[in-house]
Amino acid sequence: MAGRPEAGAAGPAMVVLGDSVAEGQDDPDPAGGWLGWAGRLARHLGISPEEMLNASDPGATVEDVVRDQLPAVREMAPRLVVLGCGMNDALRGFEREAAAGRLAELFGWARGRGAVVLAIPVPRPPLLDITPISQFRKKRTVQRIHDFNAELDRVSREFGMAFPERETVARVADPAMWSADGIHLNPDGHAYVAEVMARIAASLLGERVK
Repeated sequence: MAGRPEAGAAGPAMVVLGDSVAEGQDDPDPAGGWLGWAGRLARHLGISPEEMLNASDPGATVEDVVRDQLPAVREMAPRLVVLGCGMNDALRGFEREAAAGRLAELFGWARGRGAVVLAIPVPRPPLLDITPISQFRKKRTVQRIHDFNAELDRVSREFGMAFPERETVARVADPAMWSADGIHLNPDGHAYVAEVMARIAASLLGERVK
């Protein structure tokens, strides 16, 4: 595809940072490992597996991403960085100011390397409805999801990047998009998120999607 992200001397064309959903859990790749929305997004953009690095790690919070994943890619110069985290922060709790600082560090690194950053909105997982938790805890988790997305939106704007509203991926609210555990997307969910994000990524990169 003309104009697509190219892998250069400084590393891959696309870098993915985040948690188990960003890793692609519950969406097996026929070639081995997980495919996920990140792998599917790369396909939409014409990026080969060799041109993409997925540094995501199950259970990661934004603090973990900055501490453990960012050092491994810091010297790279990808054209596209995709961030998919926040679910673990919402489930466990986080300090909003600290999370904002970590997000700013991530976005600042990416912009400094000349990359476009696309952050995925944190969805409301079906887990909240299938797990016997108190209404108070459920409401608190939903509020944390809102707060984390608000910080993603604010930091994205601050660094001149677009952040998609949750309504952009509205169908992800359908339980049919999720695995039985209520916390990971199934192959249909990953495919849907990738399709929506591909259009946004292509627009940010000034390109067309295959």
